[in-house]
Amino acid sequence: MAEVREGWTPNPWKPQVGPQEAAIRAQFIPELFFGGARGPGKTSYLLGDFASDIQEYGSAWRGIIFRRTYPELDEVVEEGKKVLFGGFPGTEYKVGVHEFRIPHATGTVTLRLRHMESDSDADHYQGHQYTWIGYDELPNWPNLTPYHKLKACLRSTAPIPYKRIRATGNPGGVGHIPVKQYFIDPCPAGSEIIDDGQSQMPRIFIKGKVTDNKILLKADPHYVQRLESVGDPELVRAWMDGDWNVALGAYFENWRNDHIFIPSFEIPADWPLFGSLDYGEAAPTSFGLWTQDYDGNAYRISEYYEGGNAASTSAANIAKMIKSCPFTNGRMPEAIYADPSMWAKRALHEVVSNSPADIFSEFDLFLTPANNDRITGWRIINDLLVKEKVYCFDGWCPQSKDIMPSLPRSKSNPEDIETKNSNDHIADDWRYGLMKMYGPTDAGAPQDRNPMLGNNLISGLRTAHEELQFA
Repeated sequence: MAEVREGWTPNPWKPQVGPQEAAIRAQFIPELFFGGARGPGKTSYLLGDFASDIQEYGSAWRGIIFRRTYPELDEVVEEGKKVLFGGFPGTEYKVGVHEFRIPHATGTVTLRLRHMESDSDADHYQGHQYTWIGYDELPNWPNLTPYHKLKACLRSTAPIPYKRIRATGNPGGVGHIPVKQYFIDPCPAGSEIIDDGQSQMPRIFIKGKVTDNKILLKADPHYVQRLESVGDPELVRAWMDGDWNVALGAYFENWRNDHIFIPSFEIPADWPLFGSLDYGEAAPTSFGLWTQDYDGNAYRISEYYEGGNAASTSAANIAKMIKSCPFTNGRMPEAIYADPSMWAKRALHEVVSNSPADIFSEFDLFLTPANNDRITGWRIINDLLVKEKVYCFDGWCPQSKDIMPSLPRSKSNPEDIETKNSNDHIADDWRYGLMKMYGPTDAGAPQDRNPMLGNNLISGLRTAHEELQFA
């Protein structure tokens, strides 16, 4: 089934003067992220950017637009009809295959619309060839792994010089931090080419605001007032100004980088050292080195955060980090509180078996099982943040600075952090350490009062009688 508009007078889409036009003119830059606020015409820009090279390259021009979930594609379809039906009479949208087909003298130009929910979904496109790849609302993905994987699909046998990747999005979403680190942090004001070694291709951030979309404001003059009336000041800053420093829906609402991160200093020899560890292999291993002063303030001195390593590699790297720490003279921590799952044995052969905890002990990292009560752990961290009793050495704890402020609250359980699409490994590491410092001690096993077994009620009465005799 296809929806087609024939016999129309061509009405080509034109970018609005300002950021949208600047983004269209930046065809020579391989990677571009446009937006940062609500309403600057992001989806319209994506369709317009694809459409701008249809006439020149014809059937050699092949595109694909991704959204995180299938229902989110509806908006792209509707915007595509406005841009492509109006500019290219005879264009049809094939509902069954989710594809726009645009007629051209050289053949049909295709633009596919697809959803990609998980990292593994990106593997389905290996071997595909596209001259243009688009991502609508890129921060909806929890990380940029699919984005980077599909760079390999940006290729063509035709001599097309400006093959490119285009993405849009607002602050917030589960992928807020990865997008911020890759596109925003290198140049928060935007409009400057970024070439920092993170990618083999130059990239740029073009910042757009709702006030740049004159067409929208003319058609709906009260839109800005509605945005301003949402109530949440953080949300207003994000939607109106495109402020990427906000933490929308963050679990740790009292996290303030400007207070938590302090200049480093030499740790007194009589302050205790301890560690906290959340172990992973494919997932990141997160380790923190901590101390505590006489007033009960906690200080995160340094941290290790890396994925894809075997236990021996992570253990060796952590031991090296501890011994080379300039603020502790290489002192080893008195205790390291770790994920209880690290004591699970793994059979190596018929005789020998070990666990990650065993491997860490080979590097003089002797672990203690941590309290694994998530909800209590988060409450303790939040309580310390409110009381301003937890600090990090600035420059030595970069992952805490980037990840902790934006960890999202679970929608199904507001008392917990969202685990499905968030990177909570470093938060687990935090709670393992801080729960042991500030949390309740583990309750001992309840005394068995069965009079037919062992130490029972009679034994208790005998003990009480003996104490009275010697009183």
